[in-house]
Amino acid sequence: MASKCKTFSAEKTAALRSMFQMFDKDNSGFITIDELKQIMEKIGRDPEAAQSMMDGVDSIGGRNDGRISFEEFQEIMESTAGSDSESPGTGPDPKVLEFLQILEEYRLKCEDDGNYLEAGRAFEQYETLRKQEEKRQQKSLKAKQISERMDVQSAHSMQYEEFNKAWDKYMDEYDQMAQMYIQQLKEKHDVHLLEFQNKLHKEIMEKPPKFSKELLEWRRRQQMLARQKNYAEAQKIKRIADVMEDKERSAQDDRSRELLSRKEAKFRSQQQSEMQALLKRIDGRRKEHLKQRALDSKRLLQRNRNIQSVLESKQAVENTKQNALIKTTLSAGRSKASSQSMGR
Repeated sequence: MASKCKTFSAEKTAALRSMFQMFDKDNSGFITIDELKQIMEKIGRDPEAAQSMMDGVDSIGGRNDGRISFEEFQEIMESTAGSDSESPGTGPDPKVLEFLQILEEYRLKCEDDGNYLEAGRAFEQYETLRKQEEKRQQKSLKAKQISERMDVQSAHSMQYEEFNKAWDKYMDEYDQMAQMYIQQLKEKHDVHLLEFQNKLHKEIMEKPPKFSKELLEWRRRQQMLARQKNYAEAQKIKRIADVMEDKERSAQDDRSRELLSRKEAKFRSQQQSEMQALLKRIDGRRKEHLKQRALDSKRLLQRNRNIQSVLESKQAVENTKQNALIKTTLSAGRSKASSQSMGR
């Protein structure tokens, strides 16, 4: 019959198998009704219910030979037990401890009766089950500690992710603010440059020209001849003076434009210096932020490593204590059984 048992854990199943094999003395894979009653009595179950339970599973199996396989025995144990689906965790399994004590009591009884081969079988079953339970508890403790470390690592990863998100947001906001300051200064420079150009043009280009003494003398002679009604000669002088004035005006315009260009270049240079100073402050401040971010990141990672190290040290101590406790607990059944044997 295929086993339908889903209640017992792997550790309890191993304990039941040890109990079953102890009574399956001929290694046939079956036990009798009397042996089933003995097992049920030892584990605190009603031995009188053994027959009806055996009839139930035996009839289902279709064999009806009065014998029970391990799968059927396991199903009987399931029907008389409450749910065992929850793991006993890192602590000892009470049922396994109970089975260990039963095995030890049986070994001592066999020893007292001089049935040393049977005592040896009981001892082997005891040691197998004890090692299984010790391994289970150690494995459970290891799984619990790994889970604790993973939880801490997960929390640290989330914390570091939030740390980076916060800094990324801060730096984005800083860069946006910096671009706003740069744009504001550019607009301010454009306005000031236009104002400066208009003012400078008015001061330089619209300033009355200053002519040479030679030109002024030609104009004086021109006016004097005109007053003397010597118009022909005045016209000749005027043509000479006009040519000279055009040259001087052209020269003065060139000098004005050159002066305007120099002053405008100087003004633009001052604006560029002001912009460069702003960019330098922005870049310097940004580097300070990045330096602080790196420092904070280093501190956070070191703090998390310290927490992880403390946890690992704590778990190492816990592991040592728990292993000692496991050995002590699993040896308690033997001591108890020995005491009861001596009492008898």
